[in-house]
Amino acid sequence: MADEIDAIAKAKEFACAASTPEEVLQQLKMWEGWGRYHSSIALGPDQEILLPVREEPDPDTVGFAYPLPPLEFNLRNSRKYPPPTEEAAFREMFKLLHYVCREKLFTRNYVLSVIYDWVNSNRRDSPIWQRGFLTAGGAQKLIEFWHEEGADQELDDEYSVRYWVLALIGRMMGTLQESRTHLIKEGLVSLILEGTKSDQSEIRECAVCALKGLIQHPEGREVVTYKTLIECLGR
Repeated sequence: MADEIDAIAKAKEFACAASTPEEVLQQLKMWEGWGRYHSSIALGPDQEILLPVREEPDPDTVGFAYPLPPLEFNLRNSRKYPPPTEEAAFREMFKLLHYVCREKLFTRNYVLSVIYDWVNSNRRDSPIWQRGFLTAGGAQKLIEFWHEEGADQELDDEYSVRYWVLALIGRMMGTLQESRTHLIKEGLVSLILEGTKSDQSEIRECAVCALKGLIQHPEGREVVTYKTLIECLGR
């Protein structure tokens, strides 16, 4: 009993010092996602830990820089559901970009939507998929797809190739510094700025979300001037 009381006291002390609900739940070896639904965690009869107040970013303000979700509850067992390996992520990305698209087994916008789902998956797996995408030459492929938009697109597709190109650029730049640095270096910011001038509303809105996500970070503010930002958002 004394050990349990001591453990609860230590957990409460850690909760007071922690800055996010995820840090507290990790310390308690609980699912991080509980922090999205609960303000406190019960530890026993009349014993609970108050979680730090979560400050949810406004998607209208941060664009694609909104946080990645935690790992899904049913995938918590890493032995049964291990994360993708670096090699597996690279092989999948290389196959989609350099074989499936070349052979036109699926349309480019469908392939990009699949890649976006992986990039947008969760905090554990997304960085691995993003590194695999960049290692497979994904940045240059996005530029190629942008300039060849419509080459193999179906007429009834809901979103265009350019839409998915901007969504991928925005989500990667908004969530991972490694991706942000790489994509900026490869010159993909120019695609975002070009997208804000599009006469298609879904592409223009996607480009604005990508721009908002980019300027949440110092690297983004270095390449997007205040004047450019005002001009793009003003459209």
